[in-house]
Amino acid sequence: MGNRAKKVAGPGDTETVKHIGNKVKRKEVFDRIKKQKKDIKKAKKEQRKKDAEDPEKKHLPKAVPKTLDNMREKDVTVAESDDEEVRNDEDMDEFARYFDGETPKTMITTNNHPSKELIKFVRTLLVLFPGSYYYARRQYAIKDICQWAGEKGFTNLVILGQGLQLNGHKKLPCSMILCHLPEGPTMQFRVSSIRLPEQIKNHARATKHKPELILNGFSTRLGQRVSRGLSTLFPQDPEFKGRSCVTFHCQRDYLFVRHHR
Repeated sequence: MGNRAKKVAGPGDTETVKHIGNKVKRKEVFDRIKKQKKDIKKAKKEQRKKDAEDPEKKHLPKAVPKTLDNMREKDVTVAESDDEEVRNDEDMDEFARYFDGETPKTMITTNNHPSKELIKFVRTLLVLFPGSYYYARRQYAIKDICQWAGEKGFTNLVILGQGLQLNGHKKLPCSMILCHLPEGPTMQFRVSSIRLPEQIKNHARATKHKPELILNGFSTRLGQRVSRGLSTLFPQDPEFKGRSCVTFHCQRDYLFVRHHR
């Protein structure tokens, strides 16, 4: 007589024991189901370890976990690194002057009546972007600000917006507009999940060295254009002695930004 197969609950574990009226009995059954799932998971892990050590099974292909990235359909707009058409476009676009040696100079402003949290974010960006300056909005229209900043020699304009938190008590940074001066283009980003340096345990102290810029995942035509726009915020001659780095990582249409050493 063979062993009876164990019944393992699926995702709806709570639905499996919901019909049990006694609270103590319901908890016992629920804990037993969780233990069964844990034992099966442990057995699979030990079996994979044995298979990896078995010389007869080493030639077998390894199981690759399914992720959002490797399951996505191939994007037809992905540009190859040696694409001549892409190189010709980049040689004639609005950012070409920067890559020819233009020094970046960034103006940062906000919407009207910025909150304390937004001002803290502005101070962080002033450290992040070398050669950046903050100017209060003072009811000026964006068109007038762009014209004035272009006349003063600024190469970029960053406009920060704020919005109410879910509980409605704090106005946190929620948007950023990046205008390349004097003729554009303009890019708009939604800002979320901000962690300021003082909120990170054992954070490094920022120095005045020019950071090294690291760009990851900008493989499409649009991504390359965005990466070139972000590059204009940083000098082209990083000071490697200071070990300061700024990373922009593009993944699943999100941009992850980190200032680190």
